[in-house]
Amino acid sequence: MREVFEKRLNLILISAILIACIAIGVPMMLSRCEVRTDANEATTATVTEAQTETVTETAKETATDKHPDDVQVISEEVRVNSRNAQPEATVEKSEKKSVPTTAEQKKAAEKAEKLKAEKAKAAKKKKAKTEKATEEVQFATAEPVEHKASYDAQWDAGYLVAIDNPDTSYSCPHVELTDRDRDLLERLCYGEFGTGGFTGAALIAQSVKNAMVRLGTSDVATIIRSCRYTGSTHSGTSQACKDAVVYVFDMDKDAVQHRLLYMYNPTMVSSAFHESQNYICTFKEIRFFDKK
Repeated sequence: MREVFEKRLNLILISAILIACIAIGVPMMLSRCEVRTDANEATTATVTEAQTETVTETAKETATDKHPDDVQVISEEVRVNSRNAQPEATVEKSEKKSVPTTAEQKKAAEKAEKLKAEKAKAAKKKKAKTEKATEEVQFATAEPVEHKASYDAQWDAGYLVAIDNPDTSYSCPHVELTDRDRDLLERLCYGEFGTGGFTGAALIAQSVKNAMVRLGTSDVATIIRSCRYTGSTHSGTSQACKDAVVYVFDMDKDAVQHRLLYMYNPTMVSSAFHESQNYICTFKEIRFFDKK
């Protein structure tokens, strides 16, 4: 028992000694750290003050060597250069950006000039062709009459175009169209005179109908071959052309009070044959004739 008691007592003494050492050692270490920190700060402050004094002395020496006016001029140049540096960079950057825009504008302008020149050339060529056709072909005129017919009377009768010398004895019998012939005729009217609207299409439809009666056929394909129609039948049609076919074939109306068999556009071709026939009327540059 005594031995056990002595061992415990020794352990207690050792623990007490350790605690005392720790209690004394930690504050000493902290104090040493504070001392070192204070020393470092003092050293840094001393170095900074020394550098500041060195810079100040250098500046003073420089200012002493330079004339006061020179120092002022130098400072002003520095400020001016600092202000101008950024705008120059900005100008160079904007110039770089504007280069592609200028090139595109130049390209667009050249393209516009080229297109304008092509249009002028085409117009000049068309005018020359028209003048040549006029010189080569003597345009026929309608047969003169002593007294011109009443336009109002022709319009009231349902004719779309009034002329000075209508054929009061003119009449065209009814012609029945199959669905196939109707479709082909509607496309033919559009191909021959699609820009003429309802009246232009009605003039073409009447010409086809008069040719059918003269040749004794209602087959539109036969009329196209026999009368040498050149208008495309592959470009579709329009409602105006469909209405014109109904007006001439289903309602037995006519565009003009006279038989029509031939037509052509003198701004596109010259035709002495057409001008040698009986001229009836002109609608939007297309001249219509009857057989002479």
